[in-house]
Amino acid sequence: MRGVFLILPNKLIPFKDSVISKIAHVLDVLTVTDDSVERLFEKTSHNFEDVNQFILALDVLFVLEKIEIDEELKVIRYVKANHL
Repeated sequence: MRGVFLILPNKLIPFKDSVISKIAHVLDVLTVTDDSVERLFEKTSHNFEDVNQFILALDVLFVLEKIEIDEELKVIRYVKANHL
């Protein structure tokens, strides 16, 4: 379903085609090391239809507070859970 970038699966969009299924690939990389957007895309691009779907996955992770941007170092970092 090229061009359809739904975040959540539904009756028409299977889980494997939803963006929510693709964020795991980004987290797999970021839990090991911080990366620039470009390098992260190079490492995970085979899991996405195009760069738009990749950016949408980053948007979802950012909204969920699972990643943060270090503007000084110009990298994306995984946010570890704070167990209070």
